[in-house]
Amino acid sequence: MSEEPNAPLVFVAAASAETPPRGSFVAVVRTREDFTRWLGKPPPGLEWLEVEGLLGDPDAWAVAAQGASAIPLDVVMSNPATEFSDLYRLVDVHMVRDVRVTMPATPGFMKALRLAAALQLPVRLLPGQPSAESLSELHAAADFYLHDSVVEAPVEFFHSFLAAAQGVISPTLWEILEQDPAIFVRLDIDARVRRSSDFVTTHLRQLVGQNAECATCHWQAQCAGYFKQPDPTYSCHGVKELFAYLQTAAEEIAHDLVSGVPVTS
Repeated sequence: MSEEPNAPLVFVAAASAETPPRGSFVAVVRTREDFTRWLGKPPPGLEWLEVEGLLGDPDAWAVAAQGASAIPLDVVMSNPATEFSDLYRLVDVHMVRDVRVTMPATPGFMKALRLAAALQLPVRLLPGQPSAESLSELHAAADFYLHDSVVEAPVEFFHSFLAAAQGVISPTLWEILEQDPAIFVRLDIDARVRRSSDFVTTHLRQLVGQNAECATCHWQAQCAGYFKQPDPTYSCHGVKELFAYLQTAAEEIAHDLVSGVPVTS
């Protein structure tokens, strides 16, 4: 952990990080060579490796399955609809270290989500500004997460949204998805900060000042303008329906807990 309790977590490109940053950080690896090097000799402060573009490389995962170190992995998919079968490569890796799968909610992502759940891998869904097709799949994904018995590991952002709806925690979607630069500081290849620490508050303030949907939105505290980036004119009608569905599910879960009814995923 960082020496400062509330210090932000810094994400650095592994290829450019000759000297690891002080405190807690995440290294973003994009080549097998960097992946192998950081797995073999993880420096102090390294919290996990964010792995991009390597899911199709069987040799990389053979190394990761050896367990030379216990560094956790966040495996980022670029096209889950076509890459989903590559998730089988993570089975042996998951036996020796923590592994999470991050995937964009692009059309067809349900194939990857279902397989990741079957393999008991936690998932982080990045919804972006979903199309009508992706919104339909997000509804299906939420239903799958809530009701399918195969699901044992968390699926974000559903997991934390449900917890927040019951008063357990109260993060914004930016925080849940690790995209709030006040907490998760991403550096570019030249070690420059991509977004200022006040990006989320400034973004939301501008949206409210422009009388965007956010100004009167029931979900403003949870979303904080997440779905208005990068296009501030994006219609959140479908997103609000998804939030309402999750809110109803959270209320039903709370009712079942009070009533002593067993709660299933």
